Amino acid sequence: MRVAITQLSFFNAYFWMYMISPKFSHRFVGYLEEEAVHTYTKCLEAYDKDLLPVWKTMKVPNEAIEYYGLDPNTATMRDVILCVRADEACHRCVNHHFSDIPFYYDIEMQEVQISHDGFRDTSGHKMQQLLRTIDELQEPET
Repeated sequence: MRVAITQLSFFNAYFWMYMISPKFSHRFVGYLEEEAVHTYTKCLEAYDKDLLPVWKTMKVPNEAIEYYGLDPNTATMRDVILCVRADEACHRCVNHHFSDIPFYYDIEMQEVQISHDGFRDTSGHKMQQLLRTIDELQEPET
């Protein structure tokens, strides 16, 4: 019951914090994610020093194998921890990025796709603009 009350309290506090300052809220979550990356790094160090012997023989949950695309025959808990740490690092970067966006930033409505290469502008407009900028920077000064 205490866990549910704590979660409800945090949700409400975070909701109002986000309403007041999205920038602060994203920075706050970014720091939480940084702490998670640190914690998983310490967990990996303990795993590698054989301080978590039960985890060495623990079967990897099917959900983790499916979610992270791990090989069911060779996956270890170390692989799962590495994947989770990478997820947390990504969340950290995204939240710090959102915190760095000025509140007056004009966001264009455009179609964006997520691929193995990351985010990309499907209209090509941004890419063309970037290529023009690169070309201008590379032109020799006369």
